Amino acid sequence: MKGVLILVLLACAMAFTYGDLICGSNYCKQHPCSNPVTASSCQKPSEYRTNHSGQCACCPACVTLLSEGAACKAYSKELGETPSAVCKEPLKCLASVCTKASTRV
Repeated sequence: MKGVLILVLLACAMAFTYGDLICGSNYCKQHPCSNPVTASSCQKPSEYRTNHSGQCACCPACVTLLSEGAACKAYSKELGETPSAVCKEPLKCLASVCTKASTRV
């Protein structure tokens, strides 16, 4: 049991370090956007987001907001995954569906 706990902690530390190595504090400055999007180029139902697209979500993008029950995809900015559609706040993408997150009192 102790060995499993150590392996889990080691895996977490490696994941944290790997993410910081890829998307360090200077990544966006060192890798400027090649095709910057402007707020005026977004058409409804899209919303302009300053930091959403590209590796580490450094670049602006037009993003479609999805309603409850819509199909969605969770993404990892460290891997360069930036979907063009995300769940409206406060919805969360759970099991590939935009769902109200349960609130516990």
